[in-house]
Amino acid sequence: MSESAVKTNRVRKVHHTGRMSQIGIYLGKQLRFFINENDWKVLPMAAVIAGLVGMVIRKRFWLNMEGDLIGAFAIACVAIWNGCFNSIQSVCRERGIIKREHRSGMHISSYVAAHMIYQFLLCVAQTAITMFVFRQLDVQIPRMGGGTVTNFAIVDLGITFFLITYAADMMSLFLSSISRTTTGAMTLMPFILIFQLVFSGGVIPLPEWSRPLSNFTISNYGIKAIASISGYNELPMNAVWNTLSGMKGSEVGGTVSVGDIIDKLDSPFVEKKRDNVLIRSYSVGDLAQMLADPSMGLRDKQIGDTTLGAILEELQKDPDFSGEKVTAPITVGDVVDVIKNNEVIQAYRDKTFSLKMTVGEMLDLLGEENVKNFVMRKTAEASRKPEYARTKSNIGKNWVMLAVFIFAFAALATIVLEMIDKDKR
Repeated sequence: MSESAVKTNRVRKVHHTGRMSQIGIYLGKQLRFFINENDWKVLPMAAVIAGLVGMVIRKRFWLNMEGDLIGAFAIACVAIWNGCFNSIQSVCRERGIIKREHRSGMHISSYVAAHMIYQFLLCVAQTAITMFVFRQLDVQIPRMGGGTVTNFAIVDLGITFFLITYAADMMSLFLSSISRTTTGAMTLMPFILIFQLVFSGGVIPLPEWSRPLSNFTISNYGIKAIASISGYNELPMNAVWNTLSGMKGSEVGGTVSVGDIIDKLDSPFVEKKRDNVLIRSYSVGDLAQMLADPSMGLRDKQIGDTTLGAILEELQKDPDFSGEKVTAPITVGDVVDVIKNNEVIQAYRDKTFSLKMTVGEMLDLLGEENVKNFVMRKTAEASRKPEYARTKSNIGKNWVMLAVFIFAFAALATIVLEMIDKDKR
């Protein structure tokens, strides 16, 4: 055999050099992994995780502000967890094969595109399973309508869940691309998960210096989108009232002296209220009208040869006399000045007495239902956040940011793998 023939036989022929045909080949390879390498296990695992979280949030999510935010955080956690486990080992487990095939003519872009298509389908399946499990567990998602972007809230939530899952999936694909072994990838994943969840900026308050970090987390945009879809700003806030209601048996107050109370009258709060009118001024007509009230039973009272009712009617006929002021208005300042300048009261400065009552007694005194409505309304107003506004533009903005994460991590994975030949190990 000639030397040229031997050289020809040693040259390895590369089939399917086109990028599109290579995508099909690697997509088929991923499907074989799904069946033969037990990658299908991520689907029942998604159902189990959704079931566990659903049992916790079903009586809280979509019902009040605090429950809604906890539910948004929990759902984002489920999505990120699913996405991370989908692809954290998918590249590093065949790193040696990828290197050889790349040297033989494999296009990295085709390889990553095949992964994106395969992971897209996997994330869609996980989203459908999770939404189905939530429905079966009666998580408080409107069954019909209630949507903001689409006509159905379950669809809006499903799209958000999918985008979070897919973004986390592509993040793990990138991590798998930079890891040389599956052990290294699995070691790196917990740190990434902790960063995603702790710096989400949702349930866990962040110090001022660390708040910008939340802009680099998938969870931040996922929680914002879920809270917006579920109408966080439109729900009541129950936490403060529940705490106050649980303190009904607690006793408040203590021993105070007359002098302590007098000294408190110089506080800035009292100074601001000095011009507030406690008792308005009354005219002759006002007093006549009050005395003429049938409930007082004074109209028929005899006064000489006439009745009180007849006298009151005569008083009210004369407009000039009826408008005469009998008393001046009494303000908070007037009362404070009387107390502070009264020698009799000052003589008792050292006298002490106890002021004790339970929270429940205070609520009964003020009207429990009135206090409840006031507290819930005011705490809800104070807890509203512009980033959780239930608008199409707000939800859409968060969806766009999740899509940016998806394509950014896919691009980073492609760039890293294009340099795989430089890895000498």
